[in-house]
Amino acid sequence: MRHAWLILTHGNFEILEKQLRFLDSENADFYIHADAKAAFDPERFRAVPKKSRVTFVPRHRISWGHFAMVEAELELLRAAVPGGYDYYHLLSGVDVPVKTRAYIENYFTRAPGRNYVSFLSPEISRTDLYRVRFYYPLQRYNIRKPAVRRTLRNLSAALQLGFGVDRTRRRPDGFVFQKGAQWFSITHALAQYLLEKESEIREFFSDTYCPDEMFVQTEIVNSPFRDTLPEHAFENDYASCLRYIDWQRGNPYTFTDGDLDELLAAPETALFARKFDYRTSPGVVDALFDRFG
Repeated sequence: MRHAWLILTHGNFEILEKQLRFLDSENADFYIHADAKAAFDPERFRAVPKKSRVTFVPRHRISWGHFAMVEAELELLRAAVPGGYDYYHLLSGVDVPVKTRAYIENYFTRAPGRNYVSFLSPEISRTDLYRVRFYYPLQRYNIRKPAVRRTLRNLSAALQLGFGVDRTRRRPDGFVFQKGAQWFSITHALAQYLLEKESEIREFFSDTYCPDEMFVQTEIVNSPFRDTLPEHAFENDYASCLRYIDWQRGNPYTFTDGDLDELLAAPETALFARKFDYRTSPGVVDALFDRFG
């Protein structure tokens, strides 16, 4: 099988460099989007892999929760899909493997055609539906303080609710929205389908709130690709996107040097863990790459 590794990075470039070395393979290529706000030198990474090709896509200025994140993912898919890979894997630049490269590559031979995407629940909640019901134009601004962001977002939603704003009225009969984790491993057929639906994605998700956690899930459940998901995809189980992520201890939790034993014992369905910060806990990152590389 051939793999396209789609990487969203904005810092912690020591981890990115290790990812490129670890996943370097004659069966894989890399497609990288670096946040336009970051001081990023592509030449530092271009020659790191010895077998894989590295492609850097046009950079967008990412603000948390804004449609620019979806733009970046679409850039990655547009660049990679012409390569006709078997699987397309969306990674963040702070993901670290908790299995060997051979294990990771071979995992996708177990059920060819399966799409590994996770969902929060079988049906979207009313609160989460508000993410696409209203307009959130202020998300484009990189407001640093979460409390300020939240207050402005809630005020905007309350005002629009009072005026009866509902963007979801434009959806076709039977069309539903869904939500889940941003990260995925999807087939060529689904990657092509998402690009074919780009105009619809822009219509429904521009100026919404955190659309990166909704657009892939929404397109899947309104298509025949719903039948290609893991059985437990709707159980808020990160195993369905092959990640080890902890939202109980953080938003999500950032693993530290003291968590190494826990990460080494990650279940067989966890190929990568996130997230990590090389500035504060380099030891656990180095240990994992050394152990599995």
